[in-house]
Amino acid sequence: MDLSLSQKLTIGYAALVGVGGVMGFLKSGSQKSLVAGGLSAAALSYVFTQLPAQPVYASSIGLGVSTALMGVMGARFKRTGKIFPAGVVTVTSLIMAGGYVHGIIRSGTN
Repeated sequence: MDLSLSQKLTIGYAALVGVGGVMGFLKSGSQKSLVAGGLSAAALSYVFTQLPAQPVYASSIGLGVSTALMGVMGARFKRTGKIFPAGVVTVTSLIMAGGYVHGIIRSGTN
């Protein structure tokens, strides 16, 4: 099975937020990080599976998840100034949001 670039980036993004949630839990005992990271990773894993068959639908879900993460982690970065994890997730989420918008536009014109 050949994966598209969108799928590869999405599964990498899912891994980043999932592992980040586990790290937040292990480092500081934050159950919020564990739940948020797990739910975000699960949603992005679903996006990964749906991208080939329903690109607009999948990209719309991905856009919602990445925008939410960008808002939450961007606010955290602004408050703490810490590059990792808040800054990294914010920038990654911004890039992924752009990619999902591109996917929606591109698929909508076919």
